[in-house]
Amino acid sequence: MSKKRHIWMNSQYSEIRSQFIYDDNIDVIVTLPDRTRWWGTFFTFDNIESLRQKNKETGECLSGTYLWSSNMIICEDVSRETIEKVVDDLLEKGILDKFMDRIGDVTSEIEDIHDYEEDFFDD
Repeated sequence: MSKKRHIWMNSQYSEIRSQFIYDDNIDVIVTLPDRTRWWGTFFTFDNIESLRQKNKETGECLSGTYLWSSNMIICEDVSRETIEKVVDDLLEKGILDKFMDRIGDVTSEIEDIHDYEEDFFDD
């Protein structure tokens, strides 16, 4: 299986932010060589509980009775390494589309076309 994919995360973990690697959530966009782009949000198990406790205090989601998110993927941590492993597993099993929503295709008009390595796309 080819692991050719581009993974964008809405925040790259610095030393300061890495302390939250086990209690956080992060948006991820996966771009494939066929130019399709897929979006999902990765949550940690601990973050689910933290959000539930916060909602109990604030009254959101019926005071923590429920929690939801579009395209929720729950994993141990939100390190780049773990996210790459999860994405690769979903791709290998052919089920990425069950976990993430297609958000459009990369076109030459998109300003970040240069963020991809040369010859990344199947042209």
